[in-house]
Amino acid sequence: MSFVSKFLQGNWLGKAKLYAFNPQKLKALLSELSSCLSRKGLSSAKENLLLMRSYLSDIATGKYKGYDTKKLLVIIAAIIYVVTPFDLLPDLIPPGLIDDLSIVAWAIKEASEELENYKNSLKKEDKEPHEE
Repeated sequence: MSFVSKFLQGNWLGKAKLYAFNPQKLKALLSELSSCLSRKGLSSAKENLLLMRSYLSDIATGKYKGYDTKKLLVIIAAIIYVVTPFDLLPDLIPPGLIDDLSIVAWAIKEASEELENYKNSLKKEDKEPHEE
C-alpha cells in the first residue's frame, strides 16, 4: 500500500478541517512549518513547501479569498503531516522523510490548478497599481 493510500485512510483531512477556518491555528501551523523547512531531507520539496506556506498565509490573513475549500484541506493536511514527527515513517529514522516527500508531491499534484490560480493572483496583484 502506498504512502498516499495510507495517508488518505488516516484522519489527516479531518484534522485539516480544524485548521481551515481558524486563522490562529493556521498561523501556528505555518510557524511549525517554518521550523521544519531547514530539514535536510525536505530540501527537494522546499520550493513547494514555501508555495504552500505562502498560499496558507495569504488565506489566514484574508489576502487571498478565491480559494477552493477542498484543495485548501488537501494542502493543510499535507502540512500537518509534514510537521508531525510521528507519522507513517517516524521522521527520526533515516528514511523517515520519504513519506513526507510523497505526501507533499501528492498534495502539489492534487492542488496544482488551485496553486496556479493563486500564483496568477499574485502576478495580477503586482501588475495593478497600488493605492497610496
